[in-house]
Amino acid sequence: MSHRTEIGQKIKTIIVDDEQPSREVLANFIREYCPRLQVVAECNSAKNAFKAIVETKPNLVFLDIEMPKGSGFDLLRMFNPINFQVIFVTAYSQYAVDAFRFAAVDYLLKPIKIAELVESVERIEKALKPFDILDNLLDIVDNFSNPKSKSDTLIVSDSKGFTVLKMADIVMLKAEGYCTTLFLSSDTTLTSSRNLQYYEEIINQQLFMRVHHSYIINLNHVLQYTYQEEIILTNNLRCSLSRAHKKTFKDFYKNRNHVE
Repeated sequence: MSHRTEIGQKIKTIIVDDEQPSREVLANFIREYCPRLQVVAECNSAKNAFKAIVETKPNLVFLDIEMPKGSGFDLLRMFNPINFQVIFVTAYSQYAVDAFRFAAVDYLLKPIKIAELVESVERIEKALKPFDILDNLLDIVDNFSNPKSKSDTLIVSDSKGFTVLKMADIVMLKAEGYCTTLFLSSDTTLTSSRNLQYYEEIINQQLFMRVHHSYIINLNHVLQYTYQEEIILTNNLRCSLSRAHKKTFKDFYKNRNHVE
C-alpha cells in the first residue's frame, strides 16, 4: 500500500546522503523554503536508509546516487513495490539525465540550488495529491544496471505531472524562451518547462539533430530541404537551418544516401 498524504498534511521526508554537510544543507533548505516537508530522518548509507524507510514510512526520499556502501539504486532494489516518491540527488549530471529519461520523478544536481529544490517540491505537491507511485521505478534501476540499454521513450514534465512520449513520434522541438515546445506526429504539441539544451542532452543522438539554436528535429520526419535554408518536415512543419549546423546536416544525408 502506498504511503499517501491528505491535503494539508506534512509530507514525511527522508534525506539519504553519505556526506554530512550535504545532508545538513538540504535539511536546512527544506526547513526554510519547503514548509510542507517534514524531515523525519537523515541517513548516511543505504543500510540505514532501509531501516528508516521501513520504520517511518516516508512519502518522499531525497536519494543520493553515489555512496560508498551501497548506491541509491541498491537501496531501491530492497523495495518491491517502491511506495515512496524519489528525488535523486547527484553531483554527476549523466546520472541525472538518465534518471529523468527513465521516468524518475525528478532530480537535483549538487550543489543544490534553492530555486530548483522549490520547483521540484512544487511539482510533487501539484501533480501527486495524494501521492501516486511510479510503477516503473524498479525499471529505472534496471536501466542503470544495464547502461548500454537505450530508451525509445522520453519523459516530458509539465505543471500537471509528466507525459511519456515515444521518441519516434516527436517531429520537432522548438525553444520558446526558457521552455520547449514539442511538435508530435499526431499534429499536437506539448510544452515543457525544460529548455532546449536539456533535451539535446537526453534525446537519441542518432534520431535527432540540432539544426538551429531554436530547433532540434527528428531526422526521420524530414521531407525536404530548400536552398533558402529551410527544412520541411511532416505535418508541414518548417524550421530554419543555421550556418553553424548546415555542414553536419548536409553531411548526414550525403553519407546516408551513400550507404543506401
